[in-house]
Amino acid sequence: MRFSRLIFSLLAAVSLPGLAKAAEPAKRPNFVFILSEDNSVHYLRLYGNKLGITPNIERLAAEGLTFNHAFSAAPVCSVARTTLATAMHAPRVGFQYHRKSAL
Repeated sequence: MRFSRLIFSLLAAVSLPGLAKAAEPAKRPNFVFILSEDNSVHYLRLYGNKLGITPNIERLAAEGLTFNHAFSAAPVCSVARTTLATAMHAPRVGFQYHRKSAL
């Protein structure tokens, strides 16, 4: 009986700090994901094009994050956008075709 009280006391002492920490609200990251369609390095001043005038995109890139080596889930924009929006591979949800019906 005395041994079980000792074990219970030890378990309570070990678990109480963990319970107090779990009660604190988790801090979530603060970010905004902006998806801009049909832009490539050929059109943006951000990536070296002198003709593309995109001051807002340039400002966002200067204050945020840019991708220099990014890959797409599909070769066409609508299918790749579906993958981003659903977090599923587009053919799994029936969006593998671009502007035509399934064969």
